[in-house]
Amino acid sequence: MAKTLQERLGDRHNRLNAIRLALASLVVLGHAWPLTGADGPSLEVLSDVAVNGFFLLSGYLIAESRVRTGLVPYLWRRFLRIYPAFLVSLLVVAAVLAPLAAAIEGTSFDLASAAGFVLSNGDLRISQWGIDGTLTRVPAPDSWNGSLWTLFYEALAYLLIGLVLSLTVAARHARWVLPALFLVVLVLRPLVEGPLDVTTHLYLNGARLVGYFLAGAAVWAWAGTWRPTWVHVAGAAVVYAVLTDLGWADLYGQLPLAVLLLGLGAAPSDNWTTRTDLSYGVYIYAYPVQQLLVLLGTASWGVAANSLLVVLLTLPLALLSWKLVEKPALKAKAWLDPRDRPDRRVPSPEAEVSSAAAVEGHRTD
Repeated sequence: MAKTLQERLGDRHNRLNAIRLALASLVVLGHAWPLTGADGPSLEVLSDVAVNGFFLLSGYLIAESRVRTGLVPYLWRRFLRIYPAFLVSLLVVAAVLAPLAAAIEGTSFDLASAAGFVLSNGDLRISQWGIDGTLTRVPAPDSWNGSLWTLFYEALAYLLIGLVLSLTVAARHARWVLPALFLVVLVLRPLVEGPLDVTTHLYLNGARLVGYFLAGAAVWAWAGTWRPTWVHVAGAAVVYAVLTDLGWADLYGQLPLAVLLLGLGAAPSDNWTTRTDLSYGVYIYAYPVQQLLVLLGTASWGVAANSLLVVLLTLPLALLSWKLVEKPALKAKAWLDPRDRPDRRVPSPEAEVSSAAAVEGHRTD
């Protein structure tokens, strides 16, 4: 008998990390049009689809993490997974990339503005996008990292699922509660963007991204029952393609996209991506690398060449982020969870499902 999704994603030997790395690369490709100022039909929508996919996968993984971990250790783990690398990425831009850009442009680097870039954005809400004296000669000026804004909503989703599953009744009946929450957001979002005429980005972005996150959590709630097959994956791809053609995919494509990505991610695999998670590093560094390359004149090379070069140059930064920041930071999870201390660790289902299962899977992105 075919294995359930929960069984297939119960260890690290799957393709979730590879799927997330592919999504991060799609973000790079989608950003290529606005950042290079390319003419012709734009595939910028790919960035939105990729971010939606990140939140879907994150919803699945984080729901699994929450039910296996107490609230405080769970929040601590989530903090360790995204915040240290996020903060370092701000410092790298402010202390390395921005001064380099100013030198290339021949402008005066503003140290106070660079410090403000780190301090103002340190709460995950990106309120200062640029650094004075830099990126003055690019198609998208005054924006050093247009990808980081999603992390605030990722943190909100972490908090939401953490609090909801802290309720005993919700945790006990998660297979009904989580799909119900997803359906509520699914119904509310068209109202928010339509008759209610909401214009506040906080609510609009929250309804979209948290909705995708909850869709992933809803699939997790039934992962012990669903036995994914290639027929399911192919069917989900067709449904999502039809919704895309109708212009409805972003509003109503959560479940087809979840079946597609999780079904593909559940395929057995044992390669370097199962042991090294570069997706988060690519996500947080690709945008500033792309801006710097455009400043150096690569926009004239075309979208495809620019995107490929960005990915190739960002992968080493992502590897350094994983080896020097993300993976070491996760060792601190034992501070608030005795079960992770070397002298207390025993084989148990505590290991998180798939992706970066052995060392805390992300998203994000």
